[in-house]
Amino acid sequence: MPNETRQQAEFVTMLDQCKGTLTKVCLYYCGRNSETFKDLYQDIVCQLWESWPSFRKKSAVNTWVTRIALNTASLQYRNHKRMPTFVTLNENLCDTIACETADMCYQRLYDLIDLLEPDERKLLYLYLDKKKLRDIALTTGISENAVKQRIHRIKQKLIQLNAKKNEQD
Repeated sequence: MPNETRQQAEFVTMLDQCKGTLTKVCLYYCGRNSETFKDLYQDIVCQLWESWPSFRKKSAVNTWVTRIALNTASLQYRNHKRMPTFVTLNENLCDTIACETADMCYQRLYDLIDLLEPDERKLLYLYLDKKKLRDIALTTGISENAVKQRIHRIKQKLIQLNAKKNEQD
């Protein structure tokens, strides 16, 4: 198998493994707007493809992907620009997003998450992606203990927000 074909196959495998992370980062920055989500997803995949040859495997692939995805999304959010490069979206990803947003439990959770501060949302999305505390700490640049404490506080805050929302409904 030629080196370029092997590199492409490894990249596609990595994308499939990390699609949950990419979805959560895009949801965090797009507020579940379908068109913006697709644009951001494509931008992140393009950035990952450009960076893929330089991945040195000194960290977990998902940690590396998360860092690039967050940096790309932050840059796009700040600049409000769209890159002209497009990547075909996996149809299964679109189906997954449609099912999750249709489900009332997920909708309620995301509505509550939208009420959190941006830093809290970022930590929670990493946590919901079942990342290890160590990986979250590496990605965010804070200590594991601080991550654990913040996640606990975020959970408590979500419980309080849910209770308030139930009272209003």
